[in-house]
Amino acid sequence: MTANSAVSLPHWYVGCVRSCQEKNVARSLDRLGVEYYLPLRRELHRWSDRNKVVERLLLPRFIFIHCPDRQRAALMAEEPRIWRFLSADAKAEIVRDSEMEAFREMVEKGGGSVQVRGEAPAPGDRVRVMSGPLAGMECELVSVAGGRCLAVRLGSLGTATMDLDILTVEKI
Repeated sequence: MTANSAVSLPHWYVGCVRSCQEKNVARSLDRLGVEYYLPLRRELHRWSDRNKVVERLLLPRFIFIHCPDRQRAALMAEEPRIWRFLSADAKAEIVRDSEMEAFREMVEKGGGSVQVRGEAPAPGDRVRVMSGPLAGMECELVSVAGGRCLAVRLGSLGTATMDLDILTVEKI
């Protein structure tokens, strides 16, 4: 394989999409014949007068696009609702095919909700509790043991600890 053919091979990229435009971008990519993956979760919503199954975006403002690098640049010109691609060191991040396949399977076959985090909170990080009776509380994460245990630093008084699933907190 030559260097030129490696560049022309399609890869998975993560496109950043303008707010509330994910499904419109997906339709546009479909019309252009570009392979994409928009992770959606079907959920039952209950109102006082009815129940309805709705599709919820798993990753708002993101869409996975499978294309060669040269086409990726052209897509931004053709589809202005894609405003950039995730990158590191000024180079577009590539999601390996095996990782994409595992992620799709997790979303489509997994029973629970899938949460995507940039990096796990570590001791010393400021965190916000996202669910449960402490939802909305902000504190410093002092320790994590086995994916559980939230500890709040109380200044010179010491720390208060509580057994809490670490997946219920997000880094601030």
